[in-house]
This record gives sequence, C-alpha cells and structure tokens, in this order.
Amino acid sequence: MVISHAARGAAAALALAGFAAADVMSGPADAASGKKASNWSYQLQGDMNSTARTNSDLAVVDPDHTGSPQRLKKKPGGGDRPVLAYISVGEAETWRGYYKNGKGGKNWNTGKTQGWGNNYAVKYWDPEWKSIVKSRVRKALAQGYDGVYLDRVDTYENVKAPGGSRAEMIKLVKEVAAEARSTKGGAKVYVQNAEELLTDKSYVASIDGIAKEDLYYGINHDGRRNSKGDIDASVNLLKKAKAQGKAVHVVEYVGGKSRSSAEGEIRKQGFVPAFAPRQLQRASD
Repeated sequence: MVISHAARGAAAALALAGFAAADVMSGPADAASGKKASNWSYQLQGDMNSTARTNSDLAVVDPDHTGSPQRLKKKPGGGDRPVLAYISVGEAETWRGYYKNGKGGKNWNTGKTQGWGNNYAVKYWDPEWKSIVKSRVRKALAQGYDGVYLDRVDTYENVKAPGGSRAEMIKLVKEVAAEARSTKGGAKVYVQNAEELLTDKSYVASIDGIAKEDLYYGINHDGRRNSKGDIDASVNLLKKAKAQGKAVHVVEYVGGKSRSSAEGEIRKQGFVPAFAPRQLQRASD
C-alpha cells in the first residue's frame, strides 16, 4: 500500500489528554468513552491482524485500508476498545478515492509536499476540501468507527490562509468535530500534533484528545533526544490540555534504551504511550 500521510503520522506525535497511566479499561462503557486507557496502538497500513492481536485500550487505523473496524473492537485479552478512523485534514493523498475519482480541477491542492511523496498540502479553508473531509468523516462513522483521528492539523504552519492560518485551521477542526458528533452522538475527536493550537479555548473544547509524535525523541526523524526546550514547550502545552480533561497520547518511533526512557517520562506526565515503526506498517508495540 502506498504510504498516505497517515504514515506521516510518524512525523510528530500528539496524544489524547486526561488518561491516567495507572488506569485500566474496566469494560465496554469505558472503552466506548475512550477514557482510562493505559496504552494505545497506531497502524495505517500492512496486515491489520497486527492491531487485532494487540491488547491496546484504543486503536487508530486507516479506514480506507482497514474497512470495517468491528473485528478490532474486541481485545484478545478480553474487553472492548474504541477504534478511531485516521483522516488527514491538511494533506491530500493521491491514492485516495476522492483524489483519483474526484471531479473538477482540485483547486484545493497547493501542489506542495511536506515530506511524504504523493501527499500534497491543501488549502484547508477551501469549501470543496472541507466537504471532502466531512464526507470521509460521515463514511467512517457509518462503518462503525467510534470517532476520528485528525492528522496534518499542523499544515497551517506551512500554508497561509487568507483569513489567518491559525484561525482557519481551528475553524476547520471545529466544523469537522461538529459534523462527527451530529452524525454519531458521542463520536470522539482527536487531533495529532500542532499543540500550539491548544492555547485556544474553543479549539480545546471541540476535541476529546490530542496525540503528539516524537515528544522526546526523533523530532528530526533521526532517533536522537530532542532538545530540552522543545520537550518542555510541548509538555507544558499538553499538560494544560490534560488539566482541562482532554486525553493526551504520545507515540515515539524508538526502541531499546530510548524507548524505556521515553515510556517512563510519558507515564510520569500522565500521558498514554505508544511505540511504533515510523512507517506505521504494523501496530504499536
């Protein structure tokens, strides 16, 4: 499968606030709410039996690759878990149906890549693009997904919007969140990265959680420890979201001693850890 920007999820990780590391899912009600998770899994391509075999308390997968999420909702060790549909709101992926089969001139496509081939930054304020995103959200929820996981929110940093980049991205996320909940009551909405937007109260109010990539290691995709300044800046923003009852998840793309160190630090903050290969071709370890 061609790596969609979903795989890009390997670039910066966000998490879903409010989960206590010591908490354990206690049954279907908790699973449906997505709260009290102690771990999560993240897979966007490859054999989805990898996700099915994990006992993660929450799973994020690509609905176009996975299809129905029903077989992933039961943990092999017992109990239920919510499954969220990965959807990029800031990049178009050329292998997606909306790109290959869409009509018109794709005026929402900037033609600029942000690091992943065949993925193009979009004009996220464009009405047609918004319609595409909302349609995908409705489809995923109709398939049985418990919510959506919105990636490439950080595109606002690279593509300037006429109405103000930050304001337009916040507006898009709020519209998508409203669409999700009007389609399926209780649908969960998580965002990935762009933690700088967490200073906007209306934005925070519109989401259930945030996931952060490369919080402690690999901000430059080199596996090295991030600078104290970068770590502290992100942690402080994520902690504010957690204090407001939002879930905060982190995904790191490291192993060995770096993994052990990162897991301890993530749990110390009360965030929920996941560890995965950067291509996201198998479930988080």
